[in-house]
Amino acid sequence: MKKLLVPILLTISTCFVLNQKSVTPVHANDLFVQKNAVIVPKDIDLNDVKEENIRAYYTNLNSLSNEERQGMNLLKNLKPILKNCHTPYYYKDSASTQVWQAYEIIDRDWSKSPAKDIEGYDPTSNTITGYKYGKSTSDKGSDPYIHALYVNRDKDNQTKAWSDHSQLNYGINQEHIWPKSAGFEDKTSDVGARGDLHHLWAGNGYVNGIIHNNWYFGNVDKNQTFTDAGSKYDYLSGNLKGVSKTFGGTVDVFEPQNSDKGDIARAIFYMMARYNYLASDGDTIDSTNPNLEIVNNITSFSDTGYQSSQSETGKMGILHDLLEWNKLDPVDYFEIHRNNLVYNNYGHNRNPFIDFPQWADYIWGTAGSGSSITAPTSYANPNTDKIAEGNENPVYPSEDSKKLDIKMIAIIGGVALAVLIVLIIIFSKLSKKNKRKVLKTTTKYVKKATKSSKKKR
Repeated sequence: MKKLLVPILLTISTCFVLNQKSVTPVHANDLFVQKNAVIVPKDIDLNDVKEENIRAYYTNLNSLSNEERQGMNLLKNLKPILKNCHTPYYYKDSASTQVWQAYEIIDRDWSKSPAKDIEGYDPTSNTITGYKYGKSTSDKGSDPYIHALYVNRDKDNQTKAWSDHSQLNYGINQEHIWPKSAGFEDKTSDVGARGDLHHLWAGNGYVNGIIHNNWYFGNVDKNQTFTDAGSKYDYLSGNLKGVSKTFGGTVDVFEPQNSDKGDIARAIFYMMARYNYLASDGDTIDSTNPNLEIVNNITSFSDTGYQSSQSETGKMGILHDLLEWNKLDPVDYFEIHRNNLVYNNYGHNRNPFIDFPQWADYIWGTAGSGSSITAPTSYANPNTDKIAEGNENPVYPSEDSKKLDIKMIAIIGGVALAVLIVLIIIFSKLSKKNKRKVLKTTTKYVKKATKSSKKKR
């Protein structure tokens, strides 16, 4: 294991990370410690990366021909960019403390565990100095709330970083969006793809272990029998397992809730861009550096898993449905911020499909009817292509806020009813002459308002 780090350390002995303020050198000695365990940073930059620095990250594409910036050539040419400076984390059967600790920042629910509550947070620089991580389920630290995959966003989130790592209730797992069994199952190395934070997200344990497992991602045929995780826990509704709507047959696929579909698609796209052998570049293919391929078909998974090679790719799908999901669920602010947090502090590389989600179509083409995909027609241009902006940082309504809204509506309705009753009492005490005057005046204003409304239309 120790020998595997030597070439990595030599390669990135002077590696540069572009943050929003400056170009800061990140040295190998700052990234690794013995036994392949990566040091989680205690000083954390929460700032988003500036647009010019995002474009500069992909600058090596600019000098390439159009042909080299489209299709599999674009994928091939993204690999060295994503590989440079990449810091893989240590993963060992969900027992990686460093990954759990990273989730406290990269998968944090910032609305329920805001930065202002963190000891050492400086709002002027938007940085944290001396962050204190939890260490285990019995030594939880501040145990912040976590934005976990598969948990409904319109429910009051109860997922926490350290409280529960089971497959029950709000318990979370370390979810390999690209299952490690599909190409990098070999456990002789626990760094690299197995510990890549761009696809290793906090995910609800029940959905991850029971519903998703290792099935391909795809649209479920809801006219056939299917399983909805919401039947077990209502806050997991919309996470489905059933036969493929796109290909039919009898093999199951997993369809996540709508709000996670784009995030998952872009993580899968990243994995093939980061880990492929399209250039026959001489890289050793192993569990650290697998050879992956997104396929547009369906197959059953192997419980035992398999290891990819130069001639045999690790496969995941369904490409057609993933391309659809990339557009159905556009990049949001949480995803952008997570990409920047990983880049600035942990993995030191980026997911290009969060920066430029349209590049998925430039590589694989556009999803059409049925299972068809039309060939790509555009070329990646980091200098001018639109960078995803996402929505504003969403604060999803909690159940308490919903109860508050209902209470406010009831109060306003009660006040309005009381005012109406008072007006009726006053009207009833008027003389007949005054009643006629009030009705005449009211009718006049109603007619005037009606005419004004018609003119505006």
